[in-house]
Amino acid sequence: MRTINVVSPVYKNLEQIKNLYTAIKNQKEVNIRKIVFSLTLSNENVDQEIISFMEENVISYFTVTQEEFSHSLTREKAIREYCDSEIVVLCSQDIKITDEYALKKLTDALNDEVVYVYGRQTCNNHSIEKYIRKKNYPKEGYVVSKEDIDRLQIMAFFSSDAFSALDRNVFIKLNGYQGYNVMMGEDMLYSKFVLDNGYKKAYVAEAIVEHSHKYTLKQLYNRYYETGKFHKEVGFFKNYKTNDSGLKLALSVLGQALIHFDIIVIFRWLPDMAARYLGMRKGKK
Repeated sequence: MRTINVVSPVYKNLEQIKNLYTAIKNQKEVNIRKIVFSLTLSNENVDQEIISFMEENVISYFTVTQEEFSHSLTREKAIREYCDSEIVVLCSQDIKITDEYALKKLTDALNDEVVYVYGRQTCNNHSIEKYIRKKNYPKEGYVVSKEDIDRLQIMAFFSSDAFSALDRNVFIKLNGYQGYNVMMGEDMLYSKFVLDNGYKKAYVAEAIVEHSHKYTLKQLYNRYYETGKFHKEVGFFKNYKTNDSGLKLALSVLGQALIHFDIIVIFRWLPDMAARYLGMRKGKK
């Protein structure tokens, strides 16, 4: 039985936090030594309710302001300063873990060579996101090494800290996110450091969580703006081809919607993809 710590950035939604905590505590065949939450303060009454809940349930936590929050550095602070096990699981507060063995399946994939893994995400929303999840998170798992980068190009670094696990000793050895302060893409960034240093990462298809959103067009634009900004600021990803992955994904979604005669998705497709494209383009500038 592997001993692990679980890290999650949390914000404002007490119900999601309670559900995540319960799901983690219900996991079987793993020894969860510590749960660490980084609470981004909303300056609302719910902050104190969340703090009370964490203290009542002996959850390790620290707080950051919205201005201080960073997808990379906040996670790194939790991993370096609050974790004490060799294996750290990273997750988002809004995932739903229904499989009691999900954490075991995810962390069992770690070994001396494979030091970073991420699980499969599904979506139950009747939305474009459902088809995107199916494309990005297939039913078959795989391992990626440095030798695969030429073939896969930028997709070699695809991963998601919404549900991932890493070897903490290697994370510290590689100097974490190496000082990058990013609001998106910290998982992609760490994947590159892992592969460049001769380690491997893996996609664990049997470790499944549900992860669904209902983004407005404005929220989608802002999200992809941050993604574009990430690629602008972290310049070394420009050295890799995209293999038209964005266009292929968009056309795949449309094709699946047409096959299933999914009227809602068909009508949403063009403005949705436009918001993503324009946000990414603006962010890169």
